[in-house]
Amino acid sequence: MVFQSATYGKVLVLDGVIQLTERDECAYQEMITHLPLCSIPNPKKVLVIGGGDGGVLREVSRHSSVEKIDICEIDKMVVDVSKQFFPDIAVGFEDPRVTLNIGD
Repeated sequence: MVFQSATYGKVLVLDGVIQLTERDECAYQEMITHLPLCSIPNPKKVLVIGGGDGGVLREVSRHSSVEKIDICEIDKMVVDVSKQFFPDIAVGFEDPRVTLNIGD
């Protein structure tokens, strides 16, 4: 479910749990991505497990040393909804280095 919040902008809810809020998503996405990637000299390959909203993927794609990004998401609907309602966050799916794997 996606709904509009006066405080947080668009909100993505999966199974009754808030997964993403438009106005403060960058704090989570940046911390979970850049801290590990900056601790590795010239990371080349990255695996993202989950992350169907695309936020972590967007941040990983900002690292020019990364040559290949694999993302595994259990539910294609999460990716589709994110692309539709959160296009500025899900922009990383368009990166040619990305391989999206859907399934369990």
